[in-house]
Amino acid sequence: MAAKTLKLNVAGSEIAASLESKIGKDDLYGRVEQVVEQEGKRLERGWLLPDGLIFRKSQVAMTSVDPEGSPAESPEIFCAGQKQELRPSSFDGAEALEPVPLETLARFATTDVYPIGAGGLAPGLYRGTFNYRKSARARDALLLVRDDGAFLLVGQVKACPMVGRTVAYEFFDAAGTAAEESGDPLDFSMM
Repeated sequence: MAAKTLKLNVAGSEIAASLESKIGKDDLYGRVEQVVEQEGKRLERGWLLPDGLIFRKSQVAMTSVDPEGSPAESPEIFCAGQKQELRPSSFDGAEALEPVPLETLARFATTDVYPIGAGGLAPGLYRGTFNYRKSARARDALLLVRDDGAFLLVGQVKACPMVGRTVAYEFFDAAGTAAEESGDPLDFSMM
């Protein structure tokens, strides 16, 4: 797949970046593909119709149609009773990015990773939004720029506090002192 061009707006200057293919499990761990062959020719999935015709998988396309077979209108999207407008794809405009502290990366739940060619950006972490396709809700995005490359991380920023040195189960100690103060010890002989 060829790289797509993404326009980034950082501190008032627009930078053209090339977005490469998403990094998936197959890229990290490899992939096993099952191939069915007959007489050295690779076979393809398809459907056998009742009248004996065969449709290959590549010959079938999907679209939304009404009961008469005419193309259907695009669906309306509602959230909490309010109609939502579709936000354009990030490739159709310029995405605004702002520098954020590196600790933001610890609170980010990443779902997709894209290598990106973003020359001209200083190393650091930038936050913005990203929509691969037109959708009602933009997804959170972080652009991690390092000396050896840059990655666009897509997902969601979680509102979790940083963990410190605290006792996780203080209520066990509090429950033990309350039982001792009542004067009625609980043991298994009472059963």
